[in-house]
Amino acid sequence: MIIAAVIFGITYLAIAMSRIPSAIIAILGATAMVTALAILSDFTPHEALQYVDLEVIFLLAGMMVLADVMSRTGAFEWAARQGARLVKGNGFFLIILLSLITAVGSALLDNVTTVVIMVPITLSLCKSLDLNPIPFLLAEVYASNIGGTATIVGDPPNIIVASQANISFSEFFINMAPVSALSLCALFILLYLWFKNSVTVNPLKREQLMSEHPTNLIKDSNLLKKSLFVFTLTIIGFFFADQIGISPAFVAIGGAALVLLFSGLNPGEVLKEVEWTTLCFFAGLFMLVGGLEHVGIIDRISEWIVSLASNSDGTITRESERNLSIIMVWLSGGLSAFIDNIPFATTMTPVVSDLLSTNEAMNSGNSTNPLWWALTLGADLGGNFTIVGASANVVVFTMARASGYPISFFQFFKYGAVISVVSLAISCGYILLRYY
Repeated sequence: MIIAAVIFGITYLAIAMSRIPSAIIAILGATAMVTALAILSDFTPHEALQYVDLEVIFLLAGMMVLADVMSRTGAFEWAARQGARLVKGNGFFLIILLSLITAVGSALLDNVTTVVIMVPITLSLCKSLDLNPIPFLLAEVYASNIGGTATIVGDPPNIIVASQANISFSEFFINMAPVSALSLCALFILLYLWFKNSVTVNPLKREQLMSEHPTNLIKDSNLLKKSLFVFTLTIIGFFFADQIGISPAFVAIGGAALVLLFSGLNPGEVLKEVEWTTLCFFAGLFMLVGGLEHVGIIDRISEWIVSLASNSDGTITRESERNLSIIMVWLSGGLSAFIDNIPFATTMTPVVSDLLSTNEAMNSGNSTNPLWWALTLGADLGGNFTIVGASANVVVFTMARASGYPISFFQFFKYGAVISVVSLAISCGYILLRYY
């Protein structure tokens, strides 16, 4: 157990402080974890690979293909100019507009898909206005995690929790959307305090922007029509995936295959643009966390969380449940900063389910227990703490670096920690006022 914790800690510090690409560090860390545990226990490479969430990997890969094909049409550049013209080239209003679009998109689709689409738009827009894109990218990734909190499809942990707790789409939205909206308002205030003086557009660039004709930016209208058609089918597929009985990853891969078929593009050329380093980073991260789970570290943490509010006999009353809900928000948020919220949610949902099934005082009729909402809010909003806290963070981090705008671990944490603490505090107040 100690060896696994040491390997994880060293790997995490290397990701935070090293200039070596994060994907290489994650894969090396995963290799060290698997090798050490294979020698010291019965952990095998085959078992390690089972911890890799292929749902996330294939969903990302499929949407990256769709986004790349659409980017070849000039649609992103067109959308960027239209957005800038809408706010008359005002830098602060532009960062708010892009953040709002990202948040809404994350609620309707999912936050990973949304940032895959938004990053190219943002980079193109900032290039035309001679702006540093990093404040915009940071704002968007924070908004994506906040907006994704509102719906079941918005963030992978939501799907995990809703499936375990049997929560419907409408019930989830009714309970989570208010926190998402309040946290988004808080983010806008913080963005004003952080970036109001660093996103000023040069007057000459603004005049040039307003005089442009964005329609000239569309390079291939025929390809645009085909890719938009497939993209629309893919979005519809996401909404009806549960009813049809297929996974979102299958929908994304199907959409990627269709767009390659209809576009006539060379599949090899398109697949070269897939962010393979991001996918490798996720694979390594999943195996690292799998090693922690195998030796029982995550289970120990989960049991400790429960023990904080339980009685001496291990039971929890309705009164102490309130305290546990608040503890769950903060600890889930804190742990999700260091352990990707997908495997964390996967580990914690059975713990909460067992806790509720063995404590009758915590079962409040037909309504969903507040512990589920506390776990969801902590896992989702705590993901804004660090780059490795959520899938969307890693995607933006990797795409930004590939485009020549690296975001450091501490730069992300500097702002992410603040919005995380604020949004988690909002979550606690909401839970206390609404459920207790």
